[in-house]
Amino acid sequence: MSGQIKVDNMHGYGAKGRRFLQSVAVAALLIATPGLALADGDPDEQMIAMQQKLEQAMAAIQQLSSTVTSLQSELASQKVATTKTTSNADMMLELDERVEELEDTVDTIDSRVGSRAVANAFDATKLDIGGFVDIATTLAIGEDKTEAAFNREVFELLVKAKLGNSWDLFVAQAFIRNAPLRFSDPAGRRSPFFANNNSPVVTDTVIAWAQYSKNDMFNVQFGRFITPHGIINIEHFPANLLDPEQPQFLRPFPGQTIFANFSDGLNVHGSKYVGNNKFSYNAYAAAWAGNSSNINVGGRLAYSFEDAGLTFGLNGTYGDRSSTRDANFAVLGADVLFQKGRWTWKNEVYVTDEENAPSKYAFYTMPAYKLTDKWTAFYRFDYLDTGLLGGESYENAVGLTFRPIFNAHLRGIYRWRHATRDAGIPAADTHVFQLSTTFNF
Repeated sequence: MSGQIKVDNMHGYGAKGRRFLQSVAVAALLIATPGLALADGDPDEQMIAMQQKLEQAMAAIQQLSSTVTSLQSELASQKVATTKTTSNADMMLELDERVEELEDTVDTIDSRVGSRAVANAFDATKLDIGGFVDIATTLAIGEDKTEAAFNREVFELLVKAKLGNSWDLFVAQAFIRNAPLRFSDPAGRRSPFFANNNSPVVTDTVIAWAQYSKNDMFNVQFGRFITPHGIINIEHFPANLLDPEQPQFLRPFPGQTIFANFSDGLNVHGSKYVGNNKFSYNAYAAAWAGNSSNINVGGRLAYSFEDAGLTFGLNGTYGDRSSTRDANFAVLGADVLFQKGRWTWKNEVYVTDEENAPSKYAFYTMPAYKLTDKWTAFYRFDYLDTGLLGGESYENAVGLTFRPIFNAHLRGIYRWRHATRDAGIPAADTHVFQLSTTFNF
């Protein structure tokens, strides 16, 4: 009887390897012993001796099996460790490559920034800074004279900060050098001129509000905000407008012909989708220009049919125009916006009921067509009746705008202003040609 056991990979296992070899030797000896006993002894005694030796051999084999199992476990552990080591090596190589990429990025940024400091927010979780520059050159041809000027340079800095969950802050600070178009004749319609712009640059905190947002339907805005009426006043920023000259009912600027451009107070607003349509609202209580001590209340309701590209809005306001005399007033207005495909068509109409003053009436209609991705043509008919002597006028404006890039808006506009005859005041026309550009960032 003979047996043979082959074991690989034993090199390097030290004491365990030696114990394994000793066990193999003992097992071989035990297995060989019964044969030697059979040759010399009594059969019964031989049988007993054989059984004893067999039991010893079985015990040795059992021990050998345990040793082999232990060695297999150790080999498996070493394989896992080797795999992990390889995996860690791959990871370290990948990390080295990423570090090199980051170093290249840092070098690139450093070459661009140099020694200039990078702006960071003090405590806000997010800070956005932007702005725009609006420039205009105007030629005015009146009944009695012609004037031209580089009449408008406006820089407005916009800052928005996220203060935390549900809290935001927005500020628009304007720096204005403006030479507005005026008329020197008594009726204010025949002799155009551009007012003196030698005075220091006018600065104005146009907008400054903080806002708490509960959800889309409930946002509380407090501070100085855009009066939420109509279409064009809400769009407000020149970069968004085809014609930076607002309709007559929003002039003078700042001021309140029909309603003021901006309000100081509280504005609650929100919106909600109803299927594919959208409902939105504004409700405010605030003071207007020229009357900081009296609170006006007003709001807007709008409903958009998204698939049709139609939005209908209703606007209403009640308040007091003056802190020095009785000047209560009420405003009712409506607006319609069509925006689909290449067409955009804006329409607004307002009427007022004034205490101790004539009622006012105003409207405009403004279709626009996008000729290409960069070129847009528009027309606007704009009517205003202030109710005062000589206060009825209308404008026809035709314009072509070009956006070579998203952040540049170039315009060429022709405007025909007509003041109607009234109680002995003759009618008068003014032809205005204007080139304007708005660059935003």
